[in-house]
Amino acid sequence: MTDQVVPSIPRAKTSSREAAKLEQAYQRLKKEIISGVYSPNERLVEAQVTEKLGISRNTLRTVMARLEHEGLVVLEPNRGGRVRSFTLEEAHDILRVREALEGLVASLAATRATAEQRERLHADLAETEDALKADDIVRYTLSNRQFHGDVIEAAGSPMASSLLESLNFPLVKFQFQAVLVPGRKSESLAEHHELLAAIDKGDAERAEQVARKHIQQVRATLERAEAIAAQTPR
Repeated sequence: MTDQVVPSIPRAKTSSREAAKLEQAYQRLKKEIISGVYSPNERLVEAQVTEKLGISRNTLRTVMARLEHEGLVVLEPNRGGRVRSFTLEEAHDILRVREALEGLVASLAATRATAEQRERLHADLAETEDALKADDIVRYTLSNRQFHGDVIEAAGSPMASSLLESLNFPLVKFQFQAVLVPGRKSESLAEHHELLAAIDKGDAERAEQVARKHIQQVRATLERAEAIAAQTPR
């Protein structure tokens, strides 16, 4: 009797492909939630999301469980999942954490930023000023976000960058409210100019102080926004 070679079943390859697909779906859905494609409290309808991501319902449920663990999604029995919404109290708590991280990032940027990165930061502020003069709130918000992103990049700390990214999503709604408070856009721009001046001088201590003060002002503005909302007739 001749020995027969029995082909092995490529289970490892199959599971590896499945794992890669799951990870890709997770990263994409997470990015879309963080970037605001889905609004706070919006229901994530299984049929729609699976079709969009090209995955099975079982894979989506695994992805959703992971996102729930990270605090981005709330799962409800027999109802699926929805994007998590954060309270004002939670936003203040997150901003306290962000204050420390933004201070660290600013101090690192002051000592590590290259000439090219400093030029980019100046360009960001010029764009923000133009948007402010044109009273273009969307453009202002985007250039404001770009400035913060470029400061993080100049800091050269992937860990700090990752942590700050995770703290951004819970604050999106509240940051937009803060921008709408009269005078806040001009104040924020002035604070950014202060920060960039410290980065230009390579003054890490001053950069940290200014960055912390900037986040403190964001918190104070949220309180102002809440007070304005309370006085507005419904």
